[in-house]
Amino acid sequence: MQLTALTFLIFLLIVFSIYYIVPKKFQWTILLLSSAFFLFYKSFSLDIIIEVLIVLFGTYFSTRLIEKYPKKSKLFFLLGLFVILGQLVYLKYTNLFLDIFNFFIHIFNDNFSFEHVHRLSPAGTSYYSLVMIGYLIDVYNKKIPAQKNIFKCMLFMSYFPIVPSGPFIRYNDMSTKLYEGHKFEYKNFVYGFVKMLFGFFEILVISERLSKIVNFIYADYTLYTGPFILLGAICFVLQLYTNFKGSIDIIMGASEMLGIMLPENFKTPFFSRTIEEFWRRWHITLGAWIRDYVFYPLCLSNWNRKLGNFLEKHISKNVARKIPMYISLFIMWIVVGAWHGGAFTIIIGSGILQFIYILCEQLLGPVMKKVYAFLHIKTDVFSFRLYQRIRTFLLFAFALIFFRATSVENAFALIHSLFSIDVNTIKDAAGVFNPIDIPDVIVLLISLVALFVIELLKQSGDVRDKLFNQNLLFRYFIILLLLFSIIIFGCYGPGFDATTFIYNQF
Repeated sequence: MQLTALTFLIFLLIVFSIYYIVPKKFQWTILLLSSAFFLFYKSFSLDIIIEVLIVLFGTYFSTRLIEKYPKKSKLFFLLGLFVILGQLVYLKYTNLFLDIFNFFIHIFNDNFSFEHVHRLSPAGTSYYSLVMIGYLIDVYNKKIPAQKNIFKCMLFMSYFPIVPSGPFIRYNDMSTKLYEGHKFEYKNFVYGFVKMLFGFFEILVISERLSKIVNFIYADYTLYTGPFILLGAICFVLQLYTNFKGSIDIIMGASEMLGIMLPENFKTPFFSRTIEEFWRRWHITLGAWIRDYVFYPLCLSNWNRKLGNFLEKHISKNVARKIPMYISLFIMWIVVGAWHGGAFTIIIGSGILQFIYILCEQLLGPVMKKVYAFLHIKTDVFSFRLYQRIRTFLLFAFALIFFRATSVENAFALIHSLFSIDVNTIKDAAGVFNPIDIPDVIVLLISLVALFVIELLKQSGDVRDKLFNQNLLFRYFIILLLLFSIIIFGCYGPGFDATTFIYNQF
């Protein structure tokens, strides 16, 4: 079920109505039934049901057995982990492994290769799989008790607002919120409604217009060079952000209207001064999950400790401290890239390049401080902070060329065009805007300015708090302006394809 579809709004209206009518002790069952309906709405088949049940049963019985037989807890933990990861790899990464096999096979035989297979996977497979892995690890580490009610376990796994695109939730944060009832609260309902409205605005008014420019440039990248490829890369970053953040705002708003607060997933990432800071502000819950369940365990593992001892004995303490940490960091970013998609381009763009950026920041940071001091460059002024933010944005945009490209070869061709200047293409600059007319360009520019102002206001607190502190007339003028902007300027109808949501692939 697409978040911007009319069916989703009708679905929400029905859920809200029933949820607040039934007694609070039964509200979690309404959420469970709603989540099951949402999960299987467009893909109700035996294969899909079995795939979901494999993860549910694998996690549920593993965690129960971990508690019941503590001496064999590691065995049951590994069994549960194998079931969840096996299902995820089977659904998402079969073709990636086939591509790797084909690469090596072609070295000896060009006439043979494995063909790609097509898997029908449930919506949000990558999200609920990692959520359940986190739950399994927490039970194994005795941080939380195993949920004894399998239906409550299923609700935690499939809570419908998080299925499309997250955010990642933790059992110890969400169990009380999901299973205990909530009375209707006007503030939560109105705040959630405003957040949803802004999510629709980001997707329908901004992201959809940007997608037309991005698709046009990337489809005909050989016709454009230099600044036009850069424009396409910048537009894609903004398209991805408004598409992904818009869906998260709709999700969080809907959940808030139910009285269930979800963790923040974005914190004005384009104000970041380094790539490391950027990833603390972008897809926050994924970063926290990877840090807690991948990076820290790797750093504390026996092989890491043994490697550190070996390096300290044969080289130096400084090397022994850094090299194992960098190896763990590299593995972590490979996992991040692989989670985003089973393609080499995505692993490079959202994984390997991000690792290289952060490694360079850490290694060159002390050197650059000395360079700035030698050149008498002030680093505590607005102009330098602005330079850092622009640099971080452009580095991220460059990495996303791989993310958006159809193949590694296509990505390098785009990069070659990026650093090429052809005077003839400058004459055809207007062609970049062929997909949208002048009024659409004006709407897009005004909308982007509005988005920037809102992001700027977020630096000092929740914008909704600021809005609802204003006088009643001004408050509802802004809300109605937002609503009618979506209705009048939103891109939907015959030309709108909601299935193009970038994060639907996960």
